Amino acid sequence: MTQLQLNPHLLKVPLYIAGKSIEEVQEELGLDEVVKLGSNENPLGPSPLAVEAARQMLSEAHRYPNYWEKVLRRRLGAALDPDFTEQNILIGNGGCDVLRMVTHGFMSAGGGMITASATFPMFSILATMFGGQTVEVPLRADYHLDLPAIQRAVTPATRMIFLCTPNNPTGTIISQSEADAFIVNIPEQVIVVFDESYGDFVSDPRHVNSLQLIKQGHNVVSVRSFSKKSGLANLRVGYAIARPEIIQYLHHAQMPFNTGSIALVAAIASLDDLEYQHQSTALVQAERTFLYAAFDELDLTYIPSEANFVLVTNLPVDARALADAVLQKGVIIRWAGSMGLPDAIRVSVGTRKQNQEFVDVLRAVLEEAKAVA
Repeated sequence: MTQLQLNPHLLKVPLYIAGKSIEEVQEELGLDEVVKLGSNENPLGPSPLAVEAARQMLSEAHRYPNYWEKVLRRRLGAALDPDFTEQNILIGNGGCDVLRMVTHGFMSAGGGMITASATFPMFSILATMFGGQTVEVPLRADYHLDLPAIQRAVTPATRMIFLCTPNNPTGTIISQSEADAFIVNIPEQVIVVFDESYGDFVSDPRHVNSLQLIKQGHNVVSVRSFSKKSGLANLRVGYAIARPEIIQYLHHAQMPFNTGSIALVAAIASLDDLEYQHQSTALVQAERTFLYAAFDELDLTYIPSEANFVLVTNLPVDARALADAVLQKGVIIRWAGSMGLPDAIRVSVGTRKQNQEFVDVLRAVLEEAKAVA
């Protein structure tokens, strides 16, 4: 390695810390049963229509994908807005691959990227990977993104702004009025990326409609995926929405055959699985309320969420130690330190049984910590 010419940008890239898997925890701790509430997965499993479509496509696994990507783009364009076509859509191997293509396309060496101090860590990882400099703007006191402060941080070197709404890990949103006031003050050389991976769970009518900003001609890219509401996280299908000229340019950053037909037909089928979509949304909304009540009973502070997870803050014990203690009892949650909030934990919304098991374990861990203190 010492004689190789290494990429200096890549040497600076921190490794992404993914949530632990059930199998990993079972192997490490010797547990038979593990509840996973650490990766914001759909507790209902995958869309049944998607599973059947994928099963039927397995016999074509020896062929390269091509046609079904066009079909998915066409279906998405029609479903999103009457004015959109397949020319407004870019398909990627999951949302992170889409974010990679957008960053590759607009982050030139030495350029700047602005995002929140507590948000999805892949934004800064990708900016560093392509030679960019990241500026992190602190959240407001209410854990919302501070758009006026982000706008003030823009300089002539700024190339990109990443905005996650609902934000991971806080679950807070950007309102339409905030976005409208923000976007008109952003210079033309800056691309604004709205990561809306959790947008399917939003019930607040004030949430920004990024598609309207695109239709107004702004340099906006909206990134979404099938991982959450369609339950297809393992199949890796994400997509970008933007003006046709931006999408056409981003195709230059797209690897050939980057998403397989098995995943593509599953995503297409999930668009028609309205019953599953309704069940997913209803479960998240009901179980968020259940978790709120449990946190109130335990006298814990949480941030009301518009996503399929809840952030718990101002804990009476060390947040990382708490997450580890809960893990030892067979429940996977996420310490939020890697996402900029070291004093908080993030809990995915599960089924009632899973959530109750988590609450019971959490109560036991807090009582043990109180006894030791």
